[in-house]
Amino acid sequence: MGHNDNVSPAAVQSVEALGLLNAVKNFCHSYAGLVIGTGSAAKVKLTNATDVSVKGQMFQLDASAEVAFTATTHDITADANTVQEAVYLVVVDYLGAASLYMGEIATGSGNAEIPKTPEGYAVIGYVRVAVEAGSTDFDASSDELSASHLTDTYVNLSCNPADFDQG
Repeated sequence: MGHNDNVSPAAVQSVEALGLLNAVKNFCHSYAGLVIGTGSAAKVKLTNATDVSVKGQMFQLDASAEVAFTATTHDITADANTVQEAVYLVVVDYLGAASLYMGEIATGSGNAEIPKTPEGYAVIGYVRVAVEAGSTDFDASSDELSASHLTDTYVNLSCNPADFDQG
């Protein structure tokens, strides 16, 4: 995803301690209020102005900012018999730009793991997108999150529990 300024001190071996060190540098200070987009139901919307620190530098994301999925990269192929889902972190980079970072696709509702935050990014929350069993894929470039074959769940975070092996 880009720039990497998280340095892991050689003496620190604990995943939890490394997660804490990185969370101090890359942190969400306020509640984003993530919801389905209103300008485009194919995007994730922030309902509140959101203060974020990345590498110690503070940014404020606008209330009503909408973050788009990436075509084909964020697609989920449907399975005829089981739900397929993924968790997409809403992250902010060192320039203050928000984007989505996709975790692994999992089979079954509620089974997709929250991915670790990419280094050099702050997380403000995530959306879990589940594609119902059947033949309709999730097309990240055009599907609205309100589509009948999708279930989406929004979670706001100050830091990512997966970074501490708590996800």
